[in-house]
Amino acid sequence: MLARLIPQEYDFFGHFERAAEHSVSAAKLILKLTENYTDADPIARELKAVEHACDEVAHTTMDHLNKTFVTPLDREDIHAIILRIDDVVDLINASANRMAFFGIDKPTVHAVNMAKQILRGCEKLLDAVKGMRSAKNYEQVMRDCIAIHEVENAGDDILHDALTDLFETEKDPIKVIKWKDIYEEMEAVTDRLEDVANVMQGVIVKMS
Repeated sequence: MLARLIPQEYDFFGHFERAAEHSVSAAKLILKLTENYTDADPIARELKAVEHACDEVAHTTMDHLNKTFVTPLDREDIHAIILRIDDVVDLINASANRMAFFGIDKPTVHAVNMAKQILRGCEKLLDAVKGMRSAKNYEQVMRDCIAIHEVENAGDDILHDALTDLFETEKDPIKVIKWKDIYEEMEAVTDRLEDVANVMQGVIVKMS
């Protein structure tokens, strides 16, 4: 009975780190998928397992958030960070599913380039969340967040080039629809990475 009355302490930063680690794993898999499409099925299954693992981290975080009164960050910021990281992994998995569902012949150079940016963004995200534990790291966290913004800008540029190339060279309207959807889904990953960076930057402003 006494144990129920003692406030629990949960490592929310650890939850962020585990979720961000899953995002890096997912990003590596979608890059592998775009570069080794003949192995699409086993890679897709592995990616699905990573997505489930990240979901579990998000669910655990929300459960712990509901059980504690004192948190290291504002509750809404913890909520936003963990769910947006989970969204990153969900969108990576959805991008891979699009490729499989549409039965594409092979990924394009634009898809490979987008996957490389996704991996870069997820790696910077992991660096950033690791730095959130201490105010002494905030300057580096801000630099990591700026790098994530650069990834989002690069994603926009790749999407623009990919759609331009698609509309100019592809004569099959069905393939145009398929690839437009895939490109936009992959670019959405970089948008959501930027969303996480925005939340973390807001936290640093409030905590500084």
